[in-house]
Amino acid sequence: MQQYLVRYISGPQGALKATEHRVVMADNVDGALRQVSQWPIERSWDQQSGWAKNPGTSLYHVEAWEAELAPGTE
Repeated sequence: MQQYLVRYISGPQGALKATEHRVVMADNVDGALRQVSQWPIERSWDQQSGWAKNPGTSLYHVEAWEAELAPGTE
């Protein structure tokens, strides 16, 4: 299991705010995001970060959970 930093972000695209932060243990970024959301997941090319974005939001207003591998986690 690896440690992931998870945060909830929302707001207009140019001024997103993170309002909740968590540290979770998971096997991968999908597992980390599934602990906080059932929204569809999109991952970065290196599979070390991603987000679960509310499908009901638009390009101009975002509501999502982001997760990234914690620094120093191998």
